[in-house]
Amino acid sequence: MDRYAVIYNPHSGQDHGESVGKKIEQALVKNQQTVELMPTKGPKDATRLAKKAAQAQFDIVVAVGGDGTINEVVSGLATLEQPPYLGIVPAGTVNNLARVLQIPLDIDQAIENLQQGHLQPLDVGQINDDYLISTMTLGILADAALNVTQSEKQKWGPLAFLNEGIRVLAKHQHYPLTIETPHRHWQKDTQFLLVTLTNSVGGFTKFNPEAQPDDGYFHVFVAPKMSLMRSAMFLPYFLTGNFKKIPGMTYFKADKITITTDNQESVQTRIDGDPSTKSPLNMRLLQHKLQVITPH
Repeated sequence: MDRYAVIYNPHSGQDHGESVGKKIEQALVKNQQTVELMPTKGPKDATRLAKKAAQAQFDIVVAVGGDGTINEVVSGLATLEQPPYLGIVPAGTVNNLARVLQIPLDIDQAIENLQQGHLQPLDVGQINDDYLISTMTLGILADAALNVTQSEKQKWGPLAFLNEGIRVLAKHQHYPLTIETPHRHWQKDTQFLLVTLTNSVGGFTKFNPEAQPDDGYFHVFVAPKMSLMRSAMFLPYFLTGNFKKIPGMTYFKADKITITTDNQESVQTRIDGDPSTKSPLNMRLLQHKLQVITPH
């Protein structure tokens, strides 16, 4: 018998979160599992609850929600030497990490996976005092995500981010960055920087076929300055998984990275879809930090 802590936002999706939490509880209890529901009370509360669940020696901590909620739960577990296993029931708009791990987007099938799935190692990125499970953006991509409303995400899904990203390219804003890894040094004027731990960005699962969620690397894209017309020409690269082949694109992978802005201005990042830490950025990869329950 396993002990499950189920962390969810009771008010997400017009109180849909509460019903999902109850559904998970009923299914697990029916199979003689021990369950405690842990509804969040506000932003970042999932991190506190994940730590609480670990201290109470739960075997599995289940994150119910999208990438932002999963990030909060992981942020509570990643600080521990021997964290509980991570379960995921996708209930967000894009569900980037769930897609990568092939966790069913159907609620009933995702609950079944909690009990019949297999453990898979999962890398976690640490960026200053924050944690990363999927993607970090800096520059106009972060600005674009800020401008996408919840209703647009629900209506258009990944296309909402793509549409806004193309629009903000027309602003021609750029950032002078210094990027250092154990083996390389760059100084580059860029419109955006993207870091991913997986092969999916914004729900586009062919973004970078080389990247795997347990390969031990940050995958980094530093874009050249692009006009709106030029960016539209590069759209096929994005959709077919050849993003790093865009002319002028700098791509590399590393397990430790330092990023500073040369003009001394702090630049806002977005981590897993939410506003996060500002530059300078000290990044390190925590390989196989967690074990997550997946179908394969």
